[in-house]
Amino acid sequence: MYAIVDIETTGGHGTKNCITEIAIVLHNGTEVEGKFQTLINPESPINWYVQNMTGITDAMVAKAPKFNEVAENIYNLIKDRVFIAHNVNFDYSFVKQHLKTAGYEIDLPKICTIKLSRKVFPGLPKYGLGTLSKHFNIVNTARHRAIGDAEATTKLFELIIANDKSGEIKQLTKKRQAAQYLPPNLGVNFIEQMPSLPGVYYFHNKKGKVIYVGKAINLKKRVSSHFSNNKSTKQKQDFLREIYNISWTDCSSELTAQIFESVEIKRLWPQFNKSQKHYERQYGIFMFEDSKGYHRLAIDNKKKILKPLATFSLLLEARQLLFEFANEFDIHPSLFFLSKEIPESLPTTKHHNKKIKAVIDAVNATKQTYLVHDGSKHYILVEEGRFYGMGKIHILGKKPKLKKLKEQLTPYPENLVVQSYINNYIINNPDSVIVL
Repeated sequence: MYAIVDIETTGGHGTKNCITEIAIVLHNGTEVEGKFQTLINPESPINWYVQNMTGITDAMVAKAPKFNEVAENIYNLIKDRVFIAHNVNFDYSFVKQHLKTAGYEIDLPKICTIKLSRKVFPGLPKYGLGTLSKHFNIVNTARHRAIGDAEATTKLFELIIANDKSGEIKQLTKKRQAAQYLPPNLGVNFIEQMPSLPGVYYFHNKKGKVIYVGKAINLKKRVSSHFSNNKSTKQKQDFLREIYNISWTDCSSELTAQIFESVEIKRLWPQFNKSQKHYERQYGIFMFEDSKGYHRLAIDNKKKILKPLATFSLLLEARQLLFEFANEFDIHPSLFFLSKEIPESLPTTKHHNKKIKAVIDAVNATKQTYLVHDGSKHYILVEEGRFYGMGKIHILGKKPKLKKLKEQLTPYPENLVVQSYINNYIINNPDSVIVL
């Protein structure tokens, strides 16, 4: 038993927009059993673009019932049926949200006639309702009106029933099947082909551009979870409509997937990623020689052309370290630009520069070079305290040479998130470190 539904709305997402018209065609798989249609008063103005497209004006809906006044009737019509629509997630999300607000909960099996048409009638150039109606000579006398589009979808569905040789409808009516929740422009085969391995996945738009990057311990399970609900927020609906393709890269472990995801987000800057898309301001401690021959340590923004003695994400951390150096090595803070106070006397340049060398030696002593083993044959290389890259090392040896190791690894740019992932992994897995 099917309920073929079409709605007209004031906008593209159910949480902030309203239904202006709804039509429901009841179908038993053989013939139409009944129809329901009504305008809905959205209790808010309809913008001019929507009015021009649908022909539904503020005046037309002024005396129409509000949704909560017809909610019980709508609920009773669809509650025991399979919900069908062209781009079903859109219509279903609106109806579900508005029924919930009115006090009625639905959780129905669904069929999307866009997806179903792609399976039963492969090879057509487009699968919009207007294009399919033209291709199959389906007459729609009320395009962009709920009843016109619902009746056209019904005729399309009947054609699908007549040509469904492989039982696609039967498969889609299985409640909770993952395919019901997939974006309208994405085939179920994309999910089926994905491995159950750690990795990084990419969602692509119609032009092939990456619009989202994510990491996973289990690629198939994680990607499926993106489509396991039908939230009616604008962000969710816009997200689903944009996904046309999925690609992925296998990784050796959760750690390497975390690192690679961060690298790829920084490289691609995808539209729908929110976290990690920010400028990471970094500070460095640099050494220079002043006009009097004194070696000075100073804090400045990290520069690509100069190698800092140490790097920090917070200015306060850099200042604290210089204060510690000043106390430990008995160096006046003004020589680190930490104080405007002028000392009564300065040490000789030779004596002072010897202390600065001791500071630099102390810092460099903490910059170890080591490998981090992720549990497979893959390793992460940290060179002098900085992330270098990662990859599979085929030959390690008892006394591995750094040059030979680097030849087996892929270098990647470092960022603060990557540093954090590696440090946290080492804390929890101290035996994974091989000091070189």
